[in-house]
Amino acid sequence: MNYLTDQEIDVLISDIKAGNNDAWGDICRNFDRYIHECCWKRLRRLDLSDTFRMELEEDLYIAGWQGFVSAIKNYDPENGKLLTYATYYINGEISKELDLQLNPLGLTERPKTEKRKSVETKSSVISRISIDEDGGIPDNVLSYALMREKHSDETETDTSEDGNLSRMSEIAGLLKDEKANKDALEQLYLEGGISDLGGYSNERSTLQILEILKQTTDEKHSVSKEDLKYLLRLYRIGKYSNSTSVESDNTFNKTIAEILLELNPGEYSDDNDSDYRIKYDGYTEDKLNKNIKQNKSSSQKVESGSAPVLNGLSYVHPFTYEETDRLIQLVSFTDMLSMEEKERLIGKIIGTAGKYYATPYWDGKGLKFSPKAVHGRFTGRTTDEKAGFAENLKTLQYAVNNLGQVRFKFNRYNAEHELVPTDEYVHELSPYHLVVYHDNYYCIGLKKGDRRVWHYRVDLMSDMELILDEEGRVVPVEITDFAGLPIFNATWDPEKYMSEHLNMAYDEPQDIRIKIRNTDYTIIHDWFGNHYEKVDEVTGTDDKGRETQHDIVKVRTSPTMIVHWAMQYGSRVEIMDEEIRTLIMVEMKRMTQKYAFR
Repeated sequence: MNYLTDQEIDVLISDIKAGNNDAWGDICRNFDRYIHECCWKRLRRLDLSDTFRMELEEDLYIAGWQGFVSAIKNYDPENGKLLTYATYYINGEISKELDLQLNPLGLTERPKTEKRKSVETKSSVISRISIDEDGGIPDNVLSYALMREKHSDETETDTSEDGNLSRMSEIAGLLKDEKANKDALEQLYLEGGISDLGGYSNERSTLQILEILKQTTDEKHSVSKEDLKYLLRLYRIGKYSNSTSVESDNTFNKTIAEILLELNPGEYSDDNDSDYRIKYDGYTEDKLNKNIKQNKSSSQKVESGSAPVLNGLSYVHPFTYEETDRLIQLVSFTDMLSMEEKERLIGKIIGTAGKYYATPYWDGKGLKFSPKAVHGRFTGRTTDEKAGFAENLKTLQYAVNNLGQVRFKFNRYNAEHELVPTDEYVHELSPYHLVVYHDNYYCIGLKKGDRRVWHYRVDLMSDMELILDEEGRVVPVEITDFAGLPIFNATWDPEKYMSEHLNMAYDEPQDIRIKIRNTDYTIIHDWFGNHYEKVDEVTGTDDKGRETQHDIVKVRTSPTMIVHWAMQYGSRVEIMDEEIRTLIMVEMKRMTQKYAFR
């Protein structure tokens, strides 16, 4: 099989945009072989067993296909050849997958976060430390290290025995059982202090420093180098009862430098600011990189004594305060999770933040409200129903991302509150988009054997699976001349689609004029979003003869469903189009006959 020429590809692209499914199939088959060749080109360079190489090729092919899909979605013929454009995307995804497969840690991307907003003054540090009841870092003891800096700004440090004893008592006074801990620490000090159990390896020191930074700093809180040394000493005392002195300044500075070199970008730029895992005063001027010297014996080591003193150290957590708030809100108010699942998931989210993050939804041990008090239309669904719904969404999203087809059964509820198949027919769908319409998820796509675009309620689907060919590969979607075709859908507006298909009806939308009071636009906005237009104003009178002001609004939507919508809001709206008014009167006559006195 020969590859298509550039001219042939351009013709196919034009046909695909017009909804020609045969053209889409031709271009997929053409690049299928090319994607495989891109995979094998990379694999031939690696010293791998034949079995592993074959298994790896399958994963690389899937990644390459994802790259091809992305290329097709973003391709503009005016910017060059499709082959050149697609190759960039295909090889990029193959490289990512290869890196992930050969790097089990998956360290291919650093977390994103906002820039640090402020640095806290030493005098305000103490108030934000809380008691740790589970062991780990004793927060109240750690606060002493910061308090020391506060006091050192006001008075000279007392290094006498009485002064040391006073500071030890001060530490103990911060603990939960103030008197008992104070007496215990005073006794330990008078007897010679907590045992010196020896030093720590470089690896453990590195992990200890990183843990302290994670817990005691964030976007609003930072520590100085001296703060960090005292926190490290107290961390070791609190966790191991080990009073061994912290490493010398040169060693400590070197350890900090090597942590920053490993976790942060090599050189600062505006583009990589969000890639920093630990920030410090002067990081935007590359203060660290400009001062250190590489060890002569190894370029991966820092020359002892060359690492500068760094202050204003702060760990950049995966999510900002605002982002963490939003995540917790989403979990708290969803009706797709049980109370236990919410508590567990919120606990994990909060675990990504530092010690000083506070939220109105969590008290440190559990939710501050009962999730049972947050009700949704689907709160009563069983755990199995919610799990099935979640799996459907996951499968559909994968299919949408990879332009692959799915098959499933469609269901309905019966008198016993059970979800049962409407029939034994197995639906096959080329899914294009997922949308949420009045609390229900819908999948929009092309049904097999039907050129119309359909939409299905996701929670009513079951037995969902991807459609694979004989070689286990995803079968590409079929296409039609749908405005929201996922291959070329840069301008498609899902909100407009939903407003034009009121209650997700299937009939052809048409322009309809609606008369409303100029104070009732919320009703229009709730159902049609921003897709309405005021076209006229009229003056009338109400039932009591008072003058009223009304607007005429034009919407484009389902003529069938607007009949039922108009009856729902009968006292607030009036349809002005004669055709629709006639349909409403026919429906009202049926209702009158049904509910007339017998």
